[in-house]
Amino acid sequence: MVFNINAVLPELILSAGILLIFFLDLIKERINLSILSLVGFIVCILSAISTFHVRYPASAFFNGFKVGSAELVAKMLIYLVTSLVFLALYDFYKRKGSEYGETVYIILTSALGLSFMLSSTNLAIIFVGLELSSISLYIAIALYRKNYFSKEGAYKYLVMGAVSTSMFAIGTAFVYLAIGTMNITSPQGFNPIISLGISFLIFALALKISSVPFHFWTPDAYAGAPTPVTAYVATVPKIGYYFLLAKLTLLLFPSFKEWYILVGVLAVITMFYGNITAYAQKSVKRLFAYSSIAHAGYFLTAFTSTDKFLMTSALFYVFVYSLATLGVFTILSILEKEEDWNNHFEEFKGLFYKRPFLAVNLALFLFALIGIPPMAMFVGKLGIFIGLVSKEMWILGFLFAVASLISAGYYLKLIVYMFLEKGEREVKAPVSVGEMLTLNTCSLLTLVFGIYPKPLFDIILRSI
Repeated sequence: MVFNINAVLPELILSAGILLIFFLDLIKERINLSILSLVGFIVCILSAISTFHVRYPASAFFNGFKVGSAELVAKMLIYLVTSLVFLALYDFYKRKGSEYGETVYIILTSALGLSFMLSSTNLAIIFVGLELSSISLYIAIALYRKNYFSKEGAYKYLVMGAVSTSMFAIGTAFVYLAIGTMNITSPQGFNPIISLGISFLIFALALKISSVPFHFWTPDAYAGAPTPVTAYVATVPKIGYYFLLAKLTLLLFPSFKEWYILVGVLAVITMFYGNITAYAQKSVKRLFAYSSIAHAGYFLTAFTSTDKFLMTSALFYVFVYSLATLGVFTILSILEKEEDWNNHFEEFKGLFYKRPFLAVNLALFLFALIGIPPMAMFVGKLGIFIGLVSKEMWILGFLFAVASLISAGYYLKLIVYMFLEKGEREVKAPVSVGEMLTLNTCSLLTLVFGIYPKPLFDIILRSI
């Protein structure tokens, strides 16, 4: 069927929401950013609810767009995290005097691109969805009034993104040359051309997820972007990219017998480089950029095998990581409302005595990122470690554990600064209702999925 409303129901709701917000932005003299953000939140919630009403398996666009349980789970998670971003967005832009109504529908457009990317069974359509999301991100990062660093970060991401675009296109061309189709299939037998194509695809996605040596855009883009946009860039696209990686790992990558070696090398280099470099950072915001690079390495370790338990652990980990990371950047965006706040470590001294709510929540998210029980990320890390050991990848499992231990140092340093050091600076940054809801939701879910992870874990396991 060329067009199946059932198959594209979430995308239709997103598209309608984008058009509605675009229209409302035209009359923005009467509509402010808080209302547009609220509309964006409602659109995301409706899109998430619509995933429960899609009858699957379903297809559209000459079978180039297919919907199964894995795609619906990924989309639901993307929409839910995006809705939390919108709750925490408006007050930051208002107080920074940078109210761009375009920000809301550009972020929704990025989510729409991820949705199409996830349901695509054709590398060419995946490419279109990937680029729709990426171009939206370049623009969103640059939309920060009178801030040079946001433009610099967006430009660096654009340049590196163009490299990723080229590699993905070249990889797609080699795959087509080898098997005569751009549909995701699993051809049998050794073929050096398809091995080359898969290598290019892996490198293209490695750049998107901030894997070393394709990570150079990440620190500047994270530090320069408006912090609510950083919260989005660091979370939502990662969910889409790793679900896509899971699909390609199961269906296409085994055609290149040594794919796991390539991914494993990238994983090891990435997690150690990210963690070691994080220790040299004096800006907390840049520290979390390098933390995200290290986590890209953790996640990649799970894609060195076609084991579904290992992939489920990684995808569960990606989602709960997104919750903790969204919480972290929401707190940073609250603190940045302070005049001349630069996210320097020294500014966090004694934060507990001035803003205990923010300090306690930030500490909770930091413990989650370390992987300390009962935080949900402990379950994800433990699942990946057990999965690696069960597949007899002892060395990779050992390096995964060592890298995780190394990361604890810089997280604990920030906790020490907040709770055990005395600071002279007053912190009076207000917390909006939306930011409060986002923080409470992220902290609650981080604990709930740590104490009782089985429902979400089982949903992801059954879907893939």
